[in-house]
Parts: sequence; C-alpha cells; structure tokens
Amino acid sequence: MTTPRALFAGILLGTMLGGAALAAERDSHGLAKAIAEKLYARRHYAASIDTTDFAGTDIGCIVMPRFELRRYRYPGHAMLCEVVATGEVLGAVLNKGGRRICDITGNFTEGTTCYAINICGNDETLCVE
Repeated sequence: MTTPRALFAGILLGTMLGGAALAAERDSHGLAKAIAEKLYARRHYAASIDTTDFAGTDIGCIVMPRFELRRYRYPGHAMLCEVVATGEVLGAVLNKGGRRICDITGNFTEGTTCYAINICGNDETLCVE
C-alpha cells in the first residue's frame, strides 16, 4: 500500500471508530452510582484529597476529574456539593474551561443509604449499601 493510500485508510478508519465512540450513550446510571458512593463516603468517613468539608458548615463537596467521567462517557469534570442537614445535592458537569455543560441535582433520603440524582436530565435513584 502506498503512503497516501495508507494515510487515507488510517484517517477513514479513525473517523469510523471515533464516530462510534462519540455516538455511544452516556452511562448516567454508572455515573450516578459513582456519585452516590463518593457522597456517602464523604458523609460518613474521613475526608480524602477529592472531598472537601467547609469548616463551620454542614456543606461537603466532591470533585470528579475528567478521567472518572470519561468512563461513563461524559465530557469534562464534575463538581458537586451536599448540604448534610437537608441532603440536597447540587453540582454540574463542567468543560475543561469551567463552563457548565449540564446540571446535577438530587437529594439524600434520610434514614437510608439512598440518593435520588438527576444528571443532565436523567433521573436515577441508587442505594449505596
């Protein structure tokens, strides 16, 4: 195969494979499960590098970097905060420049281990334990 033909075949193959990857459905259930597990862990266990508690408040936040969201086929990264007293969850999926792609909202059901989360318009209810 000559060089121009090989180059053309490579571009064509890359376009076909890349298009299928971009067209894949986002896994809102998988992402909701990861969010619920991180929020629950932040709520009940010691803080780690990707969780934050604001001193003197009952607000705790988590950050999900791009590599974590990529496995669920969401672009960018996510930042979420939970108000422990009410269980309200607010956040967003953000692009690498920090602009909001879509919202993440929800709540924790007190007395359970369950979160009802809406990710970019997709409702999910998940229990952690």
